[in-house]
Amino acid sequence: MTETVTFLGSSTQRTAAALLSRSFAYDADVLPISYDGVAITVAVSTENVELVDRIRQLTRKDVRTVLLPIREIRENLKALYPAVLARDTDSQAAQTLDEIFAAAIGGYACDVHIEPADGRAGRVRLDVDGMLQHDRTLEAGLFERVVSLVKVRSNMNTGESRLPQDGRLTVTFDGRTFDVRTSSIPVGGMEKIVLRFLQRFDLVPDLEQLGMGSELLARYQKALKRPGSFCVIAGPTGSGKSTTIASILDRINATSAKHIVTFEDPIEYQHRWGRSVVTQYEVGRDVSSFADGIRGALRADPDVLFIGELRGIDTVTAALQAAETGHLVFAALHTPSETPHAVHRIVGLFASDEQESARVRLADTLRAIVGLRLVPLDDGSGLRAAAEIMIANEAVRRLIRDGATHQLRTTIASSRREGMQTLETHLCELAASGEINVAAARAASLYPDEIRELATAGLRRR
Repeated sequence: MTETVTFLGSSTQRTAAALLSRSFAYDADVLPISYDGVAITVAVSTENVELVDRIRQLTRKDVRTVLLPIREIRENLKALYPAVLARDTDSQAAQTLDEIFAAAIGGYACDVHIEPADGRAGRVRLDVDGMLQHDRTLEAGLFERVVSLVKVRSNMNTGESRLPQDGRLTVTFDGRTFDVRTSSIPVGGMEKIVLRFLQRFDLVPDLEQLGMGSELLARYQKALKRPGSFCVIAGPTGSGKSTTIASILDRINATSAKHIVTFEDPIEYQHRWGRSVVTQYEVGRDVSSFADGIRGALRADPDVLFIGELRGIDTVTAALQAAETGHLVFAALHTPSETPHAVHRIVGLFASDEQESARVRLADTLRAIVGLRLVPLDDGSGLRAAAEIMIANEAVRRLIRDGATHQLRTTIASSRREGMQTLETHLCELAASGEINVAAARAASLYPDEIRELATAGLRRR
């Protein structure tokens, strides 16, 4: 509820001010007043629901508002921020951090590592396409000030350097807003900062932009049109699972009138509404767990669900229940790219006396499993998506029901006309075409000898 008050200051105003950036407070004429551990109280000149929603989004906190004349808000802002964010007056550290953000966003980096180097100095490396690229070296003193500035802006405890901490901050660059998840990690008596850029409204790539050729894209589309409701995208960390599913959801959003609900930890891409309505929940902030979120969402009439990680038996059970009731369910699974291993991993989460039932449920609802790997291009210009695709035809369903997962790879290899392919087949095609080299293909495979034989045969045919 909004009420009119006279500004008297607050003992927790420093913490409140750290939750909102100086630029946002000045631009929006918002005066942070206090933070009680649950809600931030701010002064505004007029009631504005959209502004309150924006503050809630930026701070990840409940928001209470009080009314103040705009003249008083602006006068108090001038007095508040120079004292509260004293580290921001270190123009060199602030400018350096701005330059790091600009380099990361302009270079499409997903992560930034600000880490100790020699002595008390530091270095900055950008994660671009899975490769760490050196950006700059920070001299002793400047490195520590940049780390401290990140912690202040992320609402971390600047007095704690011996334990890991997590925080968030918001960056505006070239008219775009980025939510950044920050982590501080003790390293050899100093601290390392890792920044992960999230919620890129305008950077959800098309499937074609993920490095998928026309034939691979056709196989994806064929897989997604099969009967069944459960689609699993599998692969190790950094294999492109979240980006691939975001691209699939973006295409559904653009072409179909659906209700799409996602559960992520954290939200990596935030979707604007297109033809579809998109509701996104962050685990730990909006819902307590993936499983609780899924069960709650089923009461909101969703058509499509995305589960950011099949984490534990409760999540898998809830996902299968959603698929069994006719919802189209996409889920990411952290596992090697081999699709039979994904089946084994899902079923293995259940107790031994429940695994037969789990195999039947999975076989009945499964539409496809796609195993992903990102492989460096031979010219060093980026990465190429390599995929194993298993479509749930009758032979695949029967093998899953019977627990004969060791036979699935043979079925995949012999079913190319149905749109299936092993990872090794695709890696060999990429090596034979010259897009990647044989060494990179072998490094991405669980069957390197098979890669060598098939790729060599393909190169001879050229």
